[in-house]
Amino acid sequence: MEHHSNHLSSWFAGPKAENAEWFQKLIVQSLEDYYGWRRNYFPMDSQIVRSADLRAGEPFRDDFSDALNELLARLKGDCPFHSPRYIAHMIAEQSLPSIAGQIAALLYNPNNVSSEAAPVTVQLENEAIQMLCRMLGFEESGWGHLTGGGTVANFEALWAARSLKYFAFAINEIRLRHGMTPEPFGSVPFSANPQSTLTALLRLYAELENSGFSAADVSQEIIKSDFNVARVGIGAVVQRISSQPKILISAAHHYCVGKALDLLGLGYQSLVVIPVDHHFKMIPENLETALDQVEQDGDHVLAVVGIVGTTEEGAIDPIDQILAIRAKREQAGRQSFWVHCDAAYGGYLRSMVTPNRIGLGDPHTTTRIGGEDVELTLNLPTGIACDALVAMQEADSVTIDPHKLGYVPYAAGAICYRNEAIKLLLNQSAPYIGENHSSPGEILADEGVGHYLLEGSRPGATAASVWLSHKLIPLDTSGHGGLMQQTVRDACELHALLEHMNGLELAGDVVAVPLCQPSSTIVCFAFRGKSVSSLGSINQLNRAIYKALSIDIDNARPVYSQEFFVSRTQLSKNRYAPDALEAFLEKLGVTAEDYEREGVFLLRSVVMNPWYVQAKKHGRYYLAEFVEHLFRTANQLVSKSIPGF
Repeated sequence: MEHHSNHLSSWFAGPKAENAEWFQKLIVQSLEDYYGWRRNYFPMDSQIVRSADLRAGEPFRDDFSDALNELLARLKGDCPFHSPRYIAHMIAEQSLPSIAGQIAALLYNPNNVSSEAAPVTVQLENEAIQMLCRMLGFEESGWGHLTGGGTVANFEALWAARSLKYFAFAINEIRLRHGMTPEPFGSVPFSANPQSTLTALLRLYAELENSGFSAADVSQEIIKSDFNVARVGIGAVVQRISSQPKILISAAHHYCVGKALDLLGLGYQSLVVIPVDHHFKMIPENLETALDQVEQDGDHVLAVVGIVGTTEEGAIDPIDQILAIRAKREQAGRQSFWVHCDAAYGGYLRSMVTPNRIGLGDPHTTTRIGGEDVELTLNLPTGIACDALVAMQEADSVTIDPHKLGYVPYAAGAICYRNEAIKLLLNQSAPYIGENHSSPGEILADEGVGHYLLEGSRPGATAASVWLSHKLIPLDTSGHGGLMQQTVRDACELHALLEHMNGLELAGDVVAVPLCQPSSTIVCFAFRGKSVSSLGSINQLNRAIYKALSIDIDNARPVYSQEFFVSRTQLSKNRYAPDALEAFLEKLGVTAEDYEREGVFLLRSVVMNPWYVQAKKHGRYYLAEFVEHLFRTANQLVSKSIPGF
């Protein structure tokens, strides 16, 4: 297929539904094709709903029409996620192919729990996952599946890491029982690299089968091992080895990690939080210190989680340095660990470095403020962030959400593993969703997914949506990567605009204080008065700005009167130490003690709408208009005599 991937204006419906006419025809085509499929299935079967039944159904159809009209009217109060004026949460336009795929498959209602219930969309899911794996650098050895979102995907990654950690013990226990040479995992099994453990597991099957054992016999030995967490539970394993498991992650982690620890039976005390720098990235030196402490305490590391696109700030952890730390410790005969990338938000940024880096372009842009053209210098996140994106291919697992920067409808998450052999550990038996396989060859060849995941029933329409979008918009620099490049530049432009406005007369009596330079597509900031003000009054001002630029179910203001939208977040000492915020707090004019006592209420913009550059070509500078609107709103609120200003 020839890709016309540079035609971004055709990828989405458009702010004014510019592509609606031809797209509506495609949707009608999908409906006609589906109902034609129904009519042609055993066409000799008689019609069950007769003309009299149709006439009798007229009252219901009237009620149906009225209720649908009510629903359509109520939906018009929703947020205009498609508009360049919506610069709030992690949602924007959905690609037209993703919508078409969703609607087309939704009519068939396939359940991707098994190939029997979804013979077509399970295959589409596998193909879509391979597209994601190739983008992540996992190539042909990668495997994964779609999920309901990043939370479930992160659960599964930590589930896999927990299960695999103790297999080094089980493998050598079985090898010794059969008079075989133990695997050279290092001084202790905790030094076994996750990928080496998977290779050793496959080798155990092969050697025992060559000695006359069946694959089912080997599987039973593994299942019955006292190191099999799935059978005996994490508590029994931990007691036997007299060592506590730990998971290390940055202070900017998503709250789903705590839920995962609870569900996996590890408990919150298993979490070791690594401090972040002023860009909200994990500090590698602090990671090394924490790893040393875990070893000194006699504990062991299940996983280190690097974040690619933190939920609040969009920060990207130094994945390359995390992997380098692991390699260095392995070479020294010290503990190894599973490396998971929580790239639920930022995973698609890797399309900018596939097959090669395209960079972020000229660090300058032109905009229009107060009716005058202005050239801005952009502080682009090059170098370190790109190194992290490239290094993701060496991680053991990656969470990625198509329903975020993949521009696919909800709910579409995904978990991708570097090595498909992980399926051996995740294999569960359920006769009604397919044959249960016992040999590695059968498991690796199995194209079904139902045996290897946490969720049961899953919509096949999601698979069709992801598949069609990524088939038409390639996940590399020729397609999706260009869109990602543009959105990162847009976020940097918003940041530059906030700082530039502070020096203009248009700023009035307020100052915008960005939290930090954007690492991806999220910009956080706060407003304060130019005169001395307390942190309490600053928080009050920013809460008032947020309320003015948002709608909720209790807000009677119609959506059509809402010019722009912004979201918000909160900084507190429970997550971030004052030293990580030192420069920000200084610019905000508050002390570390103020911060520790009250926390900081922040405004937050996720800049992922695809239309900002296109709009500039036609004389609309939405990001500049947004910033001017923010300053006007802040000044109006200050003039109403908010206490402390």
